[in-house]
Amino acid sequence: MSISPNQPCPCKSGKKYKKCCRVYHDGQPAKTAVNLMRSRYSAYAVGEVDYIMKTTHPASPHRLRDADRWRKEIARFCGQTTFEDLTIHEDSESEMEAHVRFTATLTQGDQDATFTEDSRFLMLDGQWRYLSAIVN
Repeated sequence: MSISPNQPCPCKSGKKYKKCCRVYHDGQPAKTAVNLMRSRYSAYAVGEVDYIMKTTHPASPHRLRDADRWRKEIARFCGQTTFEDLTIHEDSESEMEAHVRFTATLTQGDQDATFTEDSRFLMLDGQWRYLSAIVN
């Protein structure tokens, strides 16, 4: 699941990975919820499990108390999934809360796993964090 820094970013921004989502994976905070959403998609695509965990809000229903189990579940999902495309449909952002609606085109084995999601993000200690989603 590793990716060359010079390859196109998995988030489909048109930029090289090193100039796009890698900066967030390496520790720079995302300035917008859309940046965080894109970087999380890319993190799933390249297997940056710790980044996914770190950018999940503590109150998220997706967060597991057992960190080892959660880490393994994320890694399994990343390993079993091909991340083919990402389309951002709309976003809204206030000072403390944001929503991003997107479609992630995925496959798992030979099965289409594409979904559209309305993600909710909250500001926590000056940084955006993923809280929850409604999958359409």
